[in-house]
Amino acid sequence: MGLHVVYRSHGGENSKGRPGWYSKRVGLESFCRALDRVRTERPQTRTEVVFLNDGPVPADRLDLMARWGDPVTIDGGSNRRSYLTALGLPRRRGWDGRDLLLLAEDDYLWRPEALVALLDAAGDPRHAGADYFAPYGQAVAGTGLPVRWERLDSTTSTFAARVGALRQDERLLWLCALSGGDFDHTTCLTLQGRRRFGLRELLEHHAPAEGTPAWRSALRRAYLTGTRAAVDVRSLRRPSRRRVLLGARPALATHMEEGWIAPGPWEEIAAAPAP
Repeated sequence: MGLHVVYRSHGGENSKGRPGWYSKRVGLESFCRALDRVRTERPQTRTEVVFLNDGPVPADRLDLMARWGDPVTIDGGSNRRSYLTALGLPRRRGWDGRDLLLLAEDDYLWRPEALVALLDAAGDPRHAGADYFAPYGQAVAGTGLPVRWERLDSTTSTFAARVGALRQDERLLWLCALSGGDFDHTTCLTLQGRRRFGLRELLEHHAPAEGTPAWRSALRRAYLTGTRAAVDVRSLRRPSRRRVLLGARPALATHMEEGWIAPGPWEEIAAAPAP
């Protein structure tokens, strides 16, 4: 089983609350240390890393990416568009359906053993019925090692999947991404055969930006209602197509955002030397 990673990055920042040890450079360094662990301990494992950069990124990060993988620049313009680009890479590059794919965002911090643990989980016969793996999930807490894997309701857009399953689900993941709002949560529930949108969420949507023409607002409401209704219909998957999502306990990575930081020695990991 090979490992493919699509590490999505952007040069800018947003207004989210961040811990004092946060930086995208620190997150990238932690990921490279985890990748080095795979290449050192599992030299027989084929690894491929695509750094999918939405627009320019700082030169120091780009240099580090070039040492560890293949930096590719796109002009997506949004988190959603770069995510959709990433979803199509397994099909366009012809990756083996038996391999594991990790989709990673650039504001996460990784344990050194994270990628080895993901490979172990995907190769464990006890997890043969699982196709999606969450290195980070708020519903799965705990700090003790070794890593255990448990059923999880939802996670973020940083997750791993068997390439064959992702190819089968690509259109569904696209549909979920176009439904607005927290599309990662929508994706997780829908893949598992669970209805995401109730009647209120089908009919009521966030107000458009001030000054938006009435016709455009009405068109947006109709589009979101139709898309969300389609997502609910697609959640009615036959049992053989309902996916199992497993989450790691303790978390193998954490979102570097105040209020969403998983238990773990993250400040110590952030202070580790660059790889």
